[in-house]
Order: sequence, then C-alpha cells, then structure tokens
Amino acid sequence: MGRLLMALTVVLLLLITVSAWALGPGLQHKFLPGVWVWDIALGGMTPEAATTHLQVSLPLQQPNLVIVGPEGQRWSLSPADLGMTVDTAATLTQAYAVGRQEAGLNGLQERLNVLLNGVTFSPVLAWNERLARERLQAIAVELALPAQDAAVRRVGAELQLAPGRVGRQMVVTATLEALLPHLYALEPAEIVPVFTALPPQINDTKVEHALALAHTMLAQPLTLLLADPGAGDPGPWVLPSDVLLEMLNVQIAAESVTVGLDQAALAQFLSPLALALFREPVDATFRFDATAIALTPISPSVTGRELDVAATILRINERLPNGEHFIPLVINTIPPARPDSITAADLGIREVVAVGESYFTGSSSARDKNIRLGASKFDGVIIAPGQTFSFNEYLGDVSVEQGYDESYVIINGRTVPGVGGGICQVATTAFRAAYYGGYPIVERWAHAYRVGYYELGGFGPGFDATVYSPLVDFRFKNDTPHHILIQTQVDAARARLRFLFYSTSDGRTVEQIGPESGKPEPPGAAIYEYDPTLPSGTLVKIENPHDGLLATLGRVVRDASGTIVYQDNFVSHFVPWPAQYKYGPNFIPPPDAIVVTPEP
Repeated sequence: MGRLLMALTVVLLLLITVSAWALGPGLQHKFLPGVWVWDIALGGMTPEAATTHLQVSLPLQQPNLVIVGPEGQRWSLSPADLGMTVDTAATLTQAYAVGRQEAGLNGLQERLNVLLNGVTFSPVLAWNERLARERLQAIAVELALPAQDAAVRRVGAELQLAPGRVGRQMVVTATLEALLPHLYALEPAEIVPVFTALPPQINDTKVEHALALAHTMLAQPLTLLLADPGAGDPGPWVLPSDVLLEMLNVQIAAESVTVGLDQAALAQFLSPLALALFREPVDATFRFDATAIALTPISPSVTGRELDVAATILRINERLPNGEHFIPLVINTIPPARPDSITAADLGIREVVAVGESYFTGSSSARDKNIRLGASKFDGVIIAPGQTFSFNEYLGDVSVEQGYDESYVIINGRTVPGVGGGICQVATTAFRAAYYGGYPIVERWAHAYRVGYYELGGFGPGFDATVYSPLVDFRFKNDTPHHILIQTQVDAARARLRFLFYSTSDGRTVEQIGPESGKPEPPGAAIYEYDPTLPSGTLVKIENPHDGLLATLGRVVRDASGTIVYQDNFVSHFVPWPAQYKYGPNFIPPPDAIVVTPEP
C-alpha cells in the first residue's frame, strides 16, 4: 500500500511539473509541443521560425515528379514547377491555435492531450492549374508524333510501298488527372503520360491498291492510234513504259485512290498530234444555173476533223489502269458550213445582183495566165451574210509552185519582173462588182501610178484596186441577209474578165459619181542609172513616163425606198512617174536628166 501511494505521488508530481511547463510563460508565443505539419515538428518554435522551417522542409522545390515518355524520355518537375505553393500563414494559424481555445482546467486538459498524443495538420496548399497545363503542354509538344500516311515511293525504275505509321498525341487533361494526387501529397512519383492514337488517313491497303493499278499501267507500252485511219494518216504513237513512269500521277486521298498519267504531260505529248491530225473542213463550191435557179457543185465539201485532247486524256486515264494499252484517240468531226447538198433556196441565191468587169487586151502570155489562174480561185466562192470578204484569203499563195508565171509588178516604186503580175487585174474586177453591188467597201488601195489596163473599156482613172499580201488587201462586207455566190468568167476573144455576184436583190440601187480627176502632174525629168555591166554606148529604157493625177470615184447607195444608206468616195493619188533608163559605159545622158550612180 505504501508503495502504490508512493508511485501515484511521483506520477502526480510529474504531471504537475509537465503541466506547469506546458502552461508556463515560456510557451506563451510559441507552438505547443506535439504540434506537427505532416512530419514537420513545430513545438517550441515562434511563428517566425516556424514559417521559415515550414517553407524549407516542405518538398515544393524538389524535382521528384517525373514524366516518363514512351521512348524513355524523362522530365523531372518539382511541385512548384507545376504551380503548387503553400499558404504558410493559413497553415500556421490553425496550428498555433491548438491548446489555446479553452481556459482553466479544460485548457490544461487540451494541452496535456497535445503533449501526450500530438496533433498533425496538413499544409494549406494552393494550385495554379494554368501553369501546370502549360508545363505539360510543352512536354506534349515534344512527345507529339504525327501520323505518317502510307505512300508510293519510287526507287530507280521501281515503285514501292512506303508504309504508314500511327501517330500519337498526349492528352494533357488525363495526364494531369493521374499526376494530381501525387502533386497534392507532395510525394515523389513517376507518371506515364496518357496518349491518344492518331491513325494515318492513308493506310497501307490503299497504297497497295494504288501500286497494283500503277503496275498494271506500266506493264507494257501505251499505243495510241486512230480508230479508223485513212490513207496517209499518221500513227500509231507509242509511249514506252519508262516514259509512262515519268508521266505517272498517283493521287491518294482519305476517300479515294486515283492513278493515271499527268494531264499536263499528256497534253504536251498530244499537242503535236493534234496539229498533224487536224483537217480544215472544206466547203463545196458551186455554179449557179439561172434557168433552173439551182446550184451545181464544182468541188465537193470535205468534213474536217480535230483531236479532242481533253477527251483523249480522260479516255487514257480511264482505260489504262484497267490494263488497256491500245487506246484510240478521240477524234471530233468538223462539218463544213456548206455541204454538197445545200440548195440555192437555202442560201437565198436567185439572181445576178452585181457584175464587175475589166479588160486585159495586150497583156503578155504570162500576165494572161496569171489572170486566169487568179480568177479561178474565186469561182464558186460563197460569202455568208455578215461575212467580210478578203481577197487575199481566197487568193492564197502566189508563187511559181502554185502555177504563177513571172510578169511585171510594181515594187518599191519600180516596175520590175515578179511572180504573179496581173493579180491586181483580178482584184480590180472584184472591186468593181462590190462597188456596183452596193456593198460596204472595208479596204481598198489604189495603184501607185496609172495603169492603162484598168482604163480600158471606158473606165476612168481611179476605178482600180491593188493587193499585195499580207499588207495590202481588198475587202468588202456582205451586209444583206442572203449569201453571195461569186462566179468568174474569162472571155478570151474579148480579153475580158468578169465577176458575177449571185444572191437575192434587196432593191438597193447604186449611183456612180465620176471618176473625177484634177489637172495632170508632169512626170518630171527622166532618170538615168549607170550600169557598168551593159555594153559600151548602150541605153535601155526600163520605165515609161506617167503623169500624176488625183482621181475621185464616188458612189451613192440607196435602199429600196430610195433612202441613202451609203455615200462614199474612193480617192486615188497617182504619183508622177518619170521615164527611167539604164546606160552603159561611154554613153552620155542628156543634160536635163537625173543621173544616178549606184553605190559600189
């Protein structure tokens, strides 16, 4: 009994001592013993010391949170890197209040309880989510792996499959959710990011299909040909497999696979073929039977053709991938504007509406031949309503190869031998027919000097037209609603050329005015040109003299009611044309002559 009493006395004294200490003035401004923030003891510390101790002891700056990438990449981050901070004031306020809420015996009991059992608080943490997302997003960028589409790869002369690859994208929100418990616990952790797979849009299967089509196309050369070739037609045309490989165009999209030949390359290849295959349609030419009011074909019409490049490219790219290597070109026909079957009624040809004539009496045989040949180019020509007739267009090339002979022509102010002399006789006759027909004259040029042929038959000076392709042309417009058929006639006995225009008269009339001319202009002194190649004392005349003259031919065209529709003048300024000679050594020109010595 005595021993028990003694033990109780010791315990009581110990409790009184501890209580006295716990309640003593030494802890008045300090944390009570037994107060902890997680595993950090604060007992006996002043608030200032506890603040420093807490900030140092919490692992906010320790890079103990590790992001581990799929290929072993590692990013070590501290809680502070991810936006975690501690509110030390709030944390220490609640810890400091322990044991100071009650007074007297209750307060003593509370402090004794803290002393004996301890009290642990969690720190008050604040998290900046935006900063955490920014840090993870930067890592996501580094870990991102774009999907790689499968593709066709050319290796030398072979086509191979370049396999596709699945990509990946880090899911920041899901990764953050996995990281957050460890972040709030301020505990070390290794986190494997959460990824979403990015499948390629073009997979291996699509490319394998494209390769199969390409290999089919390249299996043998491509032969292009005419479906119905005629005699003399070109072709066929062969594109070898290596050329096809260069032109190959593979387009693989998410929803489609297209394998063909490049359209631009095909168009470039087909362009010379189009030129070689083109055939201009040819209209029939006719003679008019005035008695039967009917047309008789002189030359038949010919259907033209052209290569349809766009349709041919489409056909090639449709058929070649299917294994067709002999492919006909797409040819379009071009019908003539006036086939053989057209009738006089179709064209509105009923009667003679205009006649032009000229005389070529005294022409050389070469000039006579050229006139006949040139006139034949216009026999049977038809001018459509609204069409402008061009003399040079229908005349074509004037050359020896076309059958023309050499005669005299005016070139650079000289009358010299040249192929086609006499063609202006044909142009003059056409001009007169258009003049008397009352058609608008679009282009007409006068000769440089007066030519006697064009004044035969009572035609005064200025009733002529000269041509010199391609700069000088004669043109008129058919301004009626009916076609004009031109027929030419050569009367050998009278040395007369005629142009007859057949159509339907609209009642128009033509009043001729003139031609009126002014006072002749003397040709001036003769020109003598020295030619050392001529025999001694020789004189050769090369140009006859012509007076100059200003002539005006007028015309008044009235419609069926008598109203004036055209009133025009055709002015011709014929320049004075002196006589010209060539002389050899030891010949003395007259004193009033103009002497020309050629430059050495």
